[in-house]
Formats: sequence, C-alpha cells, structure tokens
Amino acid sequence: MVERRKVLIGAAVVGGAAAVGAGTGAAEADASHDTLPVDKVVRTTCSPNCTGSCGQLAFVRDGRVVKIQQAADYPDKAYNPRGCMKGLSYLQQIHGDDRIMTPLIRTGTRGSGEFREATWDEALDRVAAELKRIGTTYGYDSIHVFGQVPGSGYLHKGANYRAAALLGMTHGTSFDFNGDLPMGMPITFGVQNAEHEAKDWANTRFALVVGANPLETRIPDAKFLLDAADAGAQIVVVDPTFSSTAAKADTWLRIEPGTDAAFALGVVNHVLASGLGDLDFVRTYSDAALLVRTDTGRRLREADLRSGGDPNRYVVWDAAAGAAAVIGTDRLGMPAGVSAALDGTYQIRTADGAVVACEPGWAAVSREVAKWTPEHAAEVCGASAEMIRRVAVAYATAEPAMIMMGGGTNHWFHGDMAGRAFALLATVTGNIGRSGGGFSVYVGQYKVRLDPSQWYNAAGKKAKIVPSVYFAYGPTPTMHPDVPYPKAGYKALFCTFANMFVQSADVNRLMRTVDGLDLVVVLDHQMTDTVKHADVVLPVASWYEKTDLTATPLHPFLQLQQAAIEPVGESRTELDIWRELVRRIAPEQASYMDVSEDDAVRLLLAASNVAGGPTEGITLEQLKEGPVRLRVPDPDIPFGDQIRNLTPFPPKQFPAPIEKLREFVPTGRIEFYKDDARFISAGETVPTYLTPHDDSVSDPARYPLRFLTPHSKWRIHSTYANNPWMREIHGDRAQVFMNPADADARGIRDDHAVEVFNERGSFVAWAVVDEAHKEGSVTVFEGWWPGQFARGRGVNELTSSEVNPIHEVHFVANMWSPSTGWKDCRCEVRRVS
Repeated sequence: MVERRKVLIGAAVVGGAAAVGAGTGAAEADASHDTLPVDKVVRTTCSPNCTGSCGQLAFVRDGRVVKIQQAADYPDKAYNPRGCMKGLSYLQQIHGDDRIMTPLIRTGTRGSGEFREATWDEALDRVAAELKRIGTTYGYDSIHVFGQVPGSGYLHKGANYRAAALLGMTHGTSFDFNGDLPMGMPITFGVQNAEHEAKDWANTRFALVVGANPLETRIPDAKFLLDAADAGAQIVVVDPTFSSTAAKADTWLRIEPGTDAAFALGVVNHVLASGLGDLDFVRTYSDAALLVRTDTGRRLREADLRSGGDPNRYVVWDAAAGAAAVIGTDRLGMPAGVSAALDGTYQIRTADGAVVACEPGWAAVSREVAKWTPEHAAEVCGASAEMIRRVAVAYATAEPAMIMMGGGTNHWFHGDMAGRAFALLATVTGNIGRSGGGFSVYVGQYKVRLDPSQWYNAAGKKAKIVPSVYFAYGPTPTMHPDVPYPKAGYKALFCTFANMFVQSADVNRLMRTVDGLDLVVVLDHQMTDTVKHADVVLPVASWYEKTDLTATPLHPFLQLQQAAIEPVGESRTELDIWRELVRRIAPEQASYMDVSEDDAVRLLLAASNVAGGPTEGITLEQLKEGPVRLRVPDPDIPFGDQIRNLTPFPPKQFPAPIEKLREFVPTGRIEFYKDDARFISAGETVPTYLTPHDDSVSDPARYPLRFLTPHSKWRIHSTYANNPWMREIHGDRAQVFMNPADADARGIRDDHAVEVFNERGSFVAWAVVDEAHKEGSVTVFEGWWPGQFARGRGVNELTSSEVNPIHEVHFVANMWSPSTGWKDCRCEVRRVS
C-alpha cells in the first residue's frame, strides 16, 4: 500500500499496481499534482455473485474509498487488466444512501420497511433468544441459513456453514436455487460443472455460443473470444435475441426459446450422417459400447452372467471374438484385444439360463439422433435445415472447436436435456479434454476450488444441507431420501448477503412461506426489499471492509479480499456476528467461532495443501502480496487426465466425496445412456428434446408469449440496481422488450406502460419495441428492484419454481440437486393506463 498523503501519478497507476500488490511501493508525486492525495491504496478483490473475481485497487482518503481501479497484477499477463464499470462504481454502494448503518428491529408489518434503530447487544440478544426458542421447541434444523455462492467469499460464507454445523441448523443451497446448476453435467460427466478457463477461449478455431452473451455478462473475459476471432476462429451464436455477442459473431442463428436441444441433435445427426464423427473417441471414453438389456432397459452386468459376478462390472460385445466380454470401471478404453461393437443386437445367456436380447447403449442413442434430421430439427427450433448442416460441418471439421453454453439454454425445466445434447456433440467430435475445445457451461461463481472442510466443519460436525427450493416451496413427493428436511418444517430464516425475496423464482409462492415463519433475520449492507421483510436487520461489512478468500471458474488465481477501510457505520462481518450469536446460544461451542480472519484463511488453505493439491505450498503471506495461481494445469481445462491417462470419470471436485460423485456415472465413463429407473420411466434414457415444461402448466392460448429474463450488463443480478452511476445509464426503470409484431397486435408503442402477467403474478413496466427480440417472446432483464417497476415485485412474480424429478434421482448439495427453470415461463402483455 501507499502510505498517508502520497500520490499515485495517473500514468503510473497501472504500472504501480503490481508494485502495490508486491509491497514494493508505487510511483509518487508531491501534493501540487492535479491528482488529490490519498492515504493508502489497497489491493483487494471485487466479489459480487459474478465470475469475474477481478483484482482491484481501492484508493482511500479519510477513511472512505474514493476511487476503485483495476489492479492488473496477475502473473499471467493474459488476464491483465480485468474488471468492468460495475466494479469501479462500487464505492457508490459503500457510501450510498441505501447503506444500512445500524442494527434495525421491525416496528411495522413485514415488508413495510418500518424499523427502529437498535444497539448490537439488543439485536443480538433478541436474535439469539428467538433462535434458541425455535431450536429448543422445533429443533435447530427448522432454522434455514441462506447465503449466496461460496466462491465469492469462502471465509465469511464459510462462517455460515461452520455456525450451522455447531448449532444443528440446516444450510441452504444457491447454485441450484439460482437455476445455474447445469444438470446435464452431473448426468453426463459425473461433475457439478467443468468449464475451461477463459484464456483458453482464444485457442479455439470454432466457437459455438448457445444461450450466452459473454460480451455483456462476462465482460472481463470477453476479450478472449474476440482474440479467437482475430486469429481466424469462426464464432456462431445461437440465441433467440440479437445480443451484443451475436452482433460480433460470424453467424447468428435465431431459434425458438427452449429448443436448444433440438438444434443440438440436428447438428449431431448431420455430423454422424456425414461421417465426421469420431466413433473411436466415443467408444474409448463413453458408455457407448456397454450392453443394455432390451427387456428391462438396464445395463447388462457381470452379475447377470454368472453367479457371484460383480454388479459393478459391465459387458460389451467383442466383435472380434463374437462373444460377450466383461470390462471393469478402473480404466477407460477397452481391454487389449477387445473390439467392442457399437451397434447390433446380441442374444446373451444369463446366470439363470434365460436368453436376453442386448444392444450397445449407442444403439439407443443412434436411434434417437436419427430422428433429428436437420429438417426435423428446423421444424422445432426455427433455424433453417441448411444452416444446421453448415454449422455441423464447420464445427466437426474445425480443430479444436468449443461449445459455450449459458443460462439462456440452461435455465429451463429440461435444461439438463440441452446440456446432454451439446455434451454429445462435443464428444462425438473428440473435443472433450483438449485445449480450445470442450463443452463449458458458464453460470454462476459456484466453484469451490479447495477443500474447505477444516473451516466449514467444526467439533466433528458438518452442516446439514437442504436445497433451498424445499425451504421456499416445500418438499416434493420425489424428494431424495437423503435430503435432511426438518420434521417440524421451517420456522426461521437467517439470510446473509442475498436479495432472496426479489431474486427467487415464483417469488409470491416463496413469500407465502416467509409469512408463516416465526423469525426472519437478514444480514446485508443495502436496504433491499428483502431487508424490508426482516424482523431483525444486522448491518454487514462490504467486501472492501473485511478479509476474505475468493476464486472463480473463469481464471485459476486464488485471491484475498483485503480490508481497505473500517466497516462503515456499525457494520460487522459475518464471522463477527456468528461469533456473538454462538456465544449467546451455545457457550460451550463458542471457542470454535473464536477464530481470526487470518487463521480462517489458513484453515481454508490447509486441507488442500498436500502433494498435488490445489493449494500446495500456497500461504496467507503470499496471498497478501497478490494473486497466486492454484496448482492446476495451464491452461486449466477439465477432463485432461481422463483423456490422456484413461482415468475413469468423474474427476475429484470439492467439497463432495469422490465416492458420491461416482454414483452419478457408475460406469466410470461419459454416460449418454442412463439406466436409473426414473430415467427409464420418464423416457429420458438418452439425449432428446422435450417441449418446455410450462406449456403443460400455463395455457399457451391464454399466455402465448415466452417470458425471458436474461442477465443485464448493468447489474450482477440485483446488485448495482440501486447504484447511482448504473441508474443514470440504464434509466432507473424496468423495460419490457417486445418484437414489433407482438407490440402492434396489442396496440403497444415505445414507453407505454404495460402489464406482464400469468397465473403466478404480474408487474407493470415500460415497453421498448425492438426487432432484436424474437416474435412470440418478451424479454425483461432480471435484477431490477421492485421500486423500479410501476407496480409489482418484479420479474420473479412470473417465473416458475417447478422441480424436475430427474434432478432428485441422487442428492449431493449443489451438485445433483433440483435446479430451477427460470426461463421456462409463459406470459401475456397488455397496455395499461
């Protein structure tokens, strides 16, 4: 840092950033320079719920952050600089009018925003007494702790987990609750998600961008996609909307919302029909050759063939020997000398003497793909058959080729099917596990890059994890039995740093749950509408006022947040608050929360600081000097070990035990045929296209328009919606984008007030008539605050919270768990006065 009243010369700031991070000083000037002097400059990290994780310099004068600037000090210069205008504007949040300065206790009805100020002791005593009463009466598991994704702050979000473990409260989930969990990934690869680091985009020769708008939602990393284009790569964008990314593409394909799987299957069909598929790759790394019984739909196992056979060993048909051959799950590929068939039907005698017909799983995949000719796919998705063919040939012949999938494709009830279809495309072309290739889903800063167990767990206890969809809307008949849903139901919510009552699907349904709670406690630093529904509000330090540890899927650097200023007003950190609450509720457990921020970081680093571990040799002291690359390959791409060394799927992912992940893909291979009973009964054993779920819930005649809610470039979800700089840019009022044909049919013009509604709710905002948006759809960028609408709580009055039973076949929190389908939604629009 630069000490008191020294000045960074403007032209030297970027060059001095690395020096600041390295503690070796920075350029100085005397007080006569035009730049006002500052007391210090602190290297820290911008940490909203986005995937940027951008290093920043905070310029401090008189205890206030007066300027934020990109640090540009990454050892890998490809990542310098990184940031966006939202991050640079954050000082407006730190010192803005909506900043909560003291603890508050509700005096009016919930939602009225009527509070009185309270001392910390009064507020903490009140919360502790209520939590203790509820815990004693109903069980502590009836208290739901909710916070947003841990990657944006392992330390303080980890404090939530640690306290929940000590007291026996249930902790919620966010990656799935946000709809971001790409269920096609655990179904196919056995992993939560697996994406290439952003700089690897520049290595591709063909980028197929589906349902993603990285030029607006991945601003720090969008340059890598443009670098690929400059180097000659083709960029094809598949999106119902003419987005900023589509404007930079070689080709834009406008498809019907929710039909991405049909498009993908049409491309796969033509790749295979043209002889451009790599079937040896498919045979080596996937389950394609494993035999499936045609009578039951289940895989044939060694236990079927002989008494005492292993149920975890599978069977292929060796075409060379003309006989069945048993293979294990300890290595990919085939045993020496075995030539595994990918088609045909074979009569196999089982241990009980019966003869059953079996076929390779690839036969079922091939039958489904054969239905999806480019012509049939075009009928469903709206892209022309000719363009589907052209994309298929261009993608299959480029080496390497990547698929980038975003929330526009993932956030559907059947988003898992779209993921499975695009994973199939990447696999049949041999693009898995190679630089510049891959199938990557970029949604949310979910990624736990290290083993957090020594911090998240305490006293030999782990927090009970319940998907927040069950807290919000209740358990389903198909909820997995491993979910520890409380017997007494839920009685309290402890919500930390999350605008839950605005940013949850089907929010009116959630609010009915909230109305029945005994206690709602909200920790935040901004006066959001969620805060206004709290019984007790506890003011929390922003990320410029505390120490934390951050990471992201987009780049491989571990970074510290470092406090630039003291907490504003009477704000405290989450760790400080939990320390006091645990001391009041369970004094015998208090010592486990009596940990400094520095020691918590050391605990976070410790479990993975082993040979080959991601934090091997990384220390707190190094992190205080600047960003440190995790011990991962360069470039960091998924499944490299599987492809190079034939290591079985899935790779290790934190924080789940590898044994649980192996249950997702028991063959140890990329799985395109799923033989679980629920997949079989649902007719979802192989990738296919299924019509949007809301078509069966909302009457298409009554609600003829698709309702799309993409991310905005001016907000990170609802963060920054109240930022003065951002409000000046986006106009501070919610907009409803409509195609001219739809607007004309309803007598709607620009700036008309319009009501958007369905059976779940409604809101009123202002129309923008724009050909960039597809006929038959309505687009409202999510994240507006309710006060920026003319009426209503916002977009999530309309969105769906339906749970897909396929997402309940297994349960590992945030990894195989119900992922909400926000985009799977119908509506109607009418002009109002």
